[in-house]
Amino acid sequence: MNYFLLDCHLGISVKEVIGLSLFHYSPTLLVLVFIILAISLLYFYLFSKSKEKYINYWGLSWAMYALSLMFGFLILEFPDSSVFIALKQISDLFNGLFLLFGTYSFISKKIPFYWLQYTLINIMWIATAGYYQLSVLAITLLPSIYLSIIAIAAGINFLKHWNFHGIENKIGGLVFLLWGLQKAYYPYINPQYWDSPQGMLSEIALASILNFCILLVYLQKIRTQLMESEGRIKLLADNAQDMIYSYRLKPEMGFEYVSPASRQILGYDPEFFYRNPSTFHDLTHPEDIPFLKLINESILPPDEPLILRWMHRDGHYIWTEQKNSFIKDKNNRILAIEGIVRDITERKRTEEEMAKAKKERQTLLSYISHELRTPVTSILGYITAMLDGTITEPLAKNNYLEVIQSKSLMLQRLIEDLFQLTQLESKQITFNFSQIKADELAEEITNKYSWEVKNAGLHFKTSVVNSHQFDDAEVIIDLERIHQVFSNLIFNAIKNTPPGGTIQLHSELVDLRERPHLLMKVKDNGNGIREQDLPHVFDRFYKGSQLNPSKKSGSGLGLTIAREIVTAHQGEIQVESQFKAGSTFSVTLPIYQE
Repeated sequence: MNYFLLDCHLGISVKEVIGLSLFHYSPTLLVLVFIILAISLLYFYLFSKSKEKYINYWGLSWAMYALSLMFGFLILEFPDSSVFIALKQISDLFNGLFLLFGTYSFISKKIPFYWLQYTLINIMWIATAGYYQLSVLAITLLPSIYLSIIAIAAGINFLKHWNFHGIENKIGGLVFLLWGLQKAYYPYINPQYWDSPQGMLSEIALASILNFCILLVYLQKIRTQLMESEGRIKLLADNAQDMIYSYRLKPEMGFEYVSPASRQILGYDPEFFYRNPSTFHDLTHPEDIPFLKLINESILPPDEPLILRWMHRDGHYIWTEQKNSFIKDKNNRILAIEGIVRDITERKRTEEEMAKAKKERQTLLSYISHELRTPVTSILGYITAMLDGTITEPLAKNNYLEVIQSKSLMLQRLIEDLFQLTQLESKQITFNFSQIKADELAEEITNKYSWEVKNAGLHFKTSVVNSHQFDDAEVIIDLERIHQVFSNLIFNAIKNTPPGGTIQLHSELVDLRERPHLLMKVKDNGNGIREQDLPHVFDRFYKGSQLNPSKKSGSGLGLTIAREIVTAHQGEIQVESQFKAGSTFSVTLPIYQE
């Protein structure tokens, strides 16, 4: 600033001194200016990626600082130009303002509006002082003080409000304070160096240190945020119901991460997978191993889940659904696999039950269509024959009317059975439960069906094992529904037993699953059931192979209804049979216990 003193004492012009210094330092200064510009471009690039406002503010700040240095060069060349001095001061103002704005944004604090007001006041002051060609001191006094305040305020904010712990923010805050003091030191305390190359070099050096500290603080913040994000992701993964894993294929195969859900899904701790890189292959069902190649060869589309059976630690297989993503190198080779495994055993079971139910519905509709079509066709045929005069004799008409009545009753019974079965399977039927002694139930069934058995030309025998045990034994049943069960069993036995055969009703108390039960058996020595028919005896509409087609065939729903009724009583119904040697149907009902 006092270049005229140098001119008087040394006998050389100020311009010559500055020119010599500028010539000596200009390469270094230019390199530093370009470095500052490169750093500002780096900030803008980081902003394009992160969209963080403080990055943009800092980029603008260092761009303004580079512009200020350019005007500083011009001041060295034209020291008497108040225009360049004013422009440099304005550039410095925006440099400091954007730096401060970036600091506020970085620590997530709202930018006070008064900083903009003070900046506008300074710009107006610089413009007024330059217009009236006031002294350099007059032009720079207020802005320099303001810039010092800005730098000190930024440093205090760094030290006071930044939440992350570390030495970087302390160094950054201290450098801000030093930079603010430097803004006051050169213009007023040591003015001869303010616009000299040495002064510019020292200012650029301090600014570069500050810039380096800001970048360090930024990187520390990004690192801290990344660690927190990884911590949150790991916390989510650790608490997820699904098993999450990361499997490395190269350079050496092995698990990098397995979530704790592996315990619930497969029964193994994550450490088991870390110790055994081949776990996936070892646990996979042999029939599903070829599907693993789809993953290794990246054939499976990334959006398509892979369904595999894996062996649980307990020894049973579970169904799993896997969604995988592949980490590849630049040559499209798979380096690692990241995946999510979900236990879908229950879903698979539900799907199988739904498929089975769908098939059963289709079969049911087919049977219903067949069972309805046959009697309806007969009824229509007989009615048509009577209406068109084919049948005219009264006796023949009566016979046909009896057939029509029989077929109609068959239709009525079929419809009633279907309705009852539907109610039983959908749990919509109402049971009238009552408490009855076990021996009274056995006696009532004996009395109710003994006449029908004998009337069919068959022998009827009853037996009770350990009758004294029946004294206090009681069952809770819907008596009407239980009669329906035994009515079906006994009439089936009558239908399949030749004349002179024997039907037995056997009763006893047995222990099943640590609880006493009433066991009642209906046994015949009739035709029996073929071995291939036994698993389907209780299926809807299943009639098996009839040895005597002349016998009346039922709806095919009686035994199905009997099973549903017994199940509703928490009991069981089973069948044992030997072809051409007879069958035994067993019904167990739980004894009432207080």
